[in-house]
Amino acid sequence: MSDRIGVRRDGRLGRITLRTGPLNVLGTDDLRQLTQAIHDLGDCTVVVLDAEGRAFCAGMDIADHVPERAHAMLCAFAGMAGALSTATPVTIAAVGAHAIGGGFELALLCDMIVVSEHARFSLPEVKLAALPPVACALLAKTVGEKRALDLILTGRSIEGPTAERWGIASRCVPHEQLDVSVDELCHELLALSDDALASCKSAARAKTIEESMHIYEHSLLRTHDAVEGIRAFLEKRDPHWHSRRHAEVAR
Repeated sequence: MSDRIGVRRDGRLGRITLRTGPLNVLGTDDLRQLTQAIHDLGDCTVVVLDAEGRAFCAGMDIADHVPERAHAMLCAFAGMAGALSTATPVTIAAVGAHAIGGGFELALLCDMIVVSEHARFSLPEVKLAALPPVACALLAKTVGEKRALDLILTGRSIEGPTAERWGIASRCVPHEQLDVSVDELCHELLALSDDALASCKSAARAKTIEESMHIYEHSLLRTHDAVEGIRAFLEKRDPHWHSRRHAEVAR
């Protein structure tokens, strides 16, 4: 892993930090390294994606959009999107600055987005006769078709508080509290069962109620933690989670 994509682990908490320059523009190789980082932290419970510099991420290198290089870039972007979309850990994007184009899409692929009031989101691809494929596929499910088309077709930006109102951001906090708020959220999630978090993620993305119920009955209910959670409640005590990854960390 290069210094451009920082990866570190603290027990069951993983962190990926973009540091590819002041605006965190990503090249094709950066996308491949980001994909590898997501896989490497796949046994964590929570993974935070944050950034150094003046922007969270200003998207992909414009030079990689020329026809002779676009295919490789799009394949790398698809690999990264697939890795984030299917990741077992809960993924959190911490956005305190501009998330532009592919940077917006990168945050959108995470399970939760915590933003500060300084955050800005925009999709300016249309101004270059390009398009944001992930946003085109996913954004309407989050904000509705009209708002999604507004952002995609005009390239205008919205601020952190608006992103929260529209449902893009999970929560918006004062800028100086962003790191503390993300840490508190991580602590809250790390106190829960790994099995429950993973199953809830899968069920929340199920296409039908039947599929969601199947995940509950045939995946979660067959784990130690599902039994322990109910038993602890009935016995009026704190639960002792015994998910596989908890046990590995304890050893």
